[in-house]
Amino acid sequence: MKFPLTDQLIAEAKQFELRSACRDCFYWRPARDACAHDWPDIGQRRWPLDAPDENGERPAEVAFCKEFELY
Repeated sequence: MKFPLTDQLIAEAKQFELRSACRDCFYWRPARDACAHDWPDIGQRRWPLDAPDENGERPAEVAFCKEFELY
């Protein structure tokens, strides 16, 4: 699921210590560097949410996986 990356979302992610990156998910398998369900992780590995993308720019949106389970 994709949402606009707003200043409010960034502030709330910091305030409430939101975790949504693949590395924090129960289904993430570090040995494989991939999801146990083989879901793509485009835009979901980034942490913090406002970390620069591969082009060095702040992304305009953030992706959240529907199967995310906090590890």
